[in-house]
Amino acid sequence: MFKGLETWTTRRYVFFITWFILHVILFIFGVLRVKNDDNLINLNKPLNYSLWIARGGGICLIWDCSIILLPVCRNILRILRVSFLNKLIPIDENIWFHKITAYSIVVCTVIHSVGHYINIFKMNKLHMAGDPGFPMSGGELLYKSPAGVTGHIMLLCMVLMYTTAKQSQRNKSFEAFWYTHHLAFIMLGSLMFHGIGCIVKDQDGVCRGYRSYQYLLIGYILYIIERCIRAYRARLETRLVKAIQHPAGVIELQIQKPSFKYKPGQYMFINIPDLSEYQWHPFTITSSPFEDYVSVHIRQAGDWTRALATRMGVEKEGRGGDSGRGRQAAGGPPKKAEKSTELIDDRGEEIHVRAGFSMPEVRIDGPFGAPTEDVFDHEIVVLVGSGIGVTPFASILRDIWYRANNNMSLKTKRIEFYWVCRDLASLKWFQSLLATIEGSMLNVQLKIHIYCTAVMKPDQHHNIALHMNDDFSGGDTITGLRALTNFGRPNFGAIFSELRQGITNGTYMPGATQELMVDVAVFFCGPGAMAKSLRKESRLQSKNGVKFSFRKEHF
Repeated sequence: MFKGLETWTTRRYVFFITWFILHVILFIFGVLRVKNDDNLINLNKPLNYSLWIARGGGICLIWDCSIILLPVCRNILRILRVSFLNKLIPIDENIWFHKITAYSIVVCTVIHSVGHYINIFKMNKLHMAGDPGFPMSGGELLYKSPAGVTGHIMLLCMVLMYTTAKQSQRNKSFEAFWYTHHLAFIMLGSLMFHGIGCIVKDQDGVCRGYRSYQYLLIGYILYIIERCIRAYRARLETRLVKAIQHPAGVIELQIQKPSFKYKPGQYMFINIPDLSEYQWHPFTITSSPFEDYVSVHIRQAGDWTRALATRMGVEKEGRGGDSGRGRQAAGGPPKKAEKSTELIDDRGEEIHVRAGFSMPEVRIDGPFGAPTEDVFDHEIVVLVGSGIGVTPFASILRDIWYRANNNMSLKTKRIEFYWVCRDLASLKWFQSLLATIEGSMLNVQLKIHIYCTAVMKPDQHHNIALHMNDDFSGGDTITGLRALTNFGRPNFGAIFSELRQGITNGTYMPGATQELMVDVAVFFCGPGAMAKSLRKESRLQSKNGVKFSFRKEHF
């Protein structure tokens, strides 16, 4: 009965129900607070339902607007994530919670605004009839009173913010989303002063406002502290030491910042003033804490990333066609690696700065926690990356390699790594790292599964024929890895079923002690549609003493 409560989908349903009930309670409280107030008989009698509805919606708005900024206070969430609260509250779902709160604000705004427009219509009629209790006309209330002016400012800000926050619009122009979203400061500032006109007065002329600023200030102050911490930390000494061009339009930045301490699987925000003084973009860290730099891999997919490539002097398709050291790894089977205490891999072509240019200034902020941070808490791990979504696992695999090959304690014993790519070119930038790790991983069993979902062109069919004989050549013709490339999409239902059967009959981890419940951690980074499928299969295949725990990257 309660099995479904352990899935993210059901937890979201529980949240929706709790969220809805909370708003119903707040709405009823706001309505009754006004309706049952004998001192407001001067308003209750002529305005009645429209006044009550407006006040109920207003109470809900105060609650939503007081917490809307908390999910984007990343430093606070970073602290909460390592606390016991992470087991009760889905801290990693902070952006989703931010969106839900924003949708709730829209609904409550409509209720509040419609109620007050009706109020103003009634108040204007009473004013025209000469009622001394309503000295202002409808036009004055709408466009001259503090409540009317600040209310319309907030509505304008919301229209601009919400229309540019749609995912389709963000993909077209991230800059439009970025700058209009900062209208939130004007909107929330207007909300602070929304009640200073004191339109709602009792029969003795006493102002009966919400005093909403008392509640809003808490969230605002926390967010101001958050921004101050970011500003200070971002301006600590930072230096871009190397940039590497990889196939498929991927650029790797290697950055040194002595004050920056991180864990594998975490992410950070990057700002490059040459491109934009104010834009900060999140990227997963791909290096290991054992290395003397922090790196990110950036795919050219938007205005900012393409501007970065232009600033670095590279083209999306890559210079020299398929040339470059990182591309040479695809020519045949990998060489047998010797045991080493340093992970060295040939990962691309270093970008040399053109004459008259210098490396751009880089600012970084972070690190911030992510679900993949918990990889080392599990013995059996399934890592699934789609396209550039493989970047979190680059850091994980590198860190595991360092730990395993330097005789460091490591709870993780088995890793099933799945990488799903649309085209063959996307396989190239990460393959040399995989080849190095695949050939020299000690103490940890790593199995690599590569899937290419591209529709093969007629002139590429001969590669499949070569591929069929790879079992005898010792390596994959396409990637150079020992693991063969599969064409098509992985069937995770069948994959998880086979994995579960291997665990239950003892063939997957021979010699391991069978526990009452074996936890297989499934970590995913990629598109939402694939995440939905993986989450579903994780739930369906969790039986017979094996539980597949699904976790998805969010930032």
